[in-house]
Amino acid sequence: MSAVPESNWSAGRPDTGLTPEERAAEQHLELLDRVIGLEQQVAELQSTGLLGPSETIAVERNLAAMRSSMTWRAGRLVTLPIRAAKVVKRRILG
Repeated sequence: MSAVPESNWSAGRPDTGLTPEERAAEQHLELLDRVIGLEQQVAELQSTGLLGPSETIAVERNLAAMRSSMTWRAGRLVTLPIRAAKVVKRRILG
């Protein structure tokens, strides 16, 4: 990604000065342009699938293997009281 430049178009030109309103309008347009570009990037990322079908299957297998490991089971057992307390809290407080 490119960084937003700090200087404006009138930098280095002593005969052209911007009024505060013009400077604010220029900054507004710069930000608007940046937002439009970022919205386009988000649209491109959402339109393309991040994982293909075979990659999805591989990820699901890795997740299943991780969940069946002894470390995962031990961690779930250790955090069981905390998770149970959260459920009770959610039910009591709504």
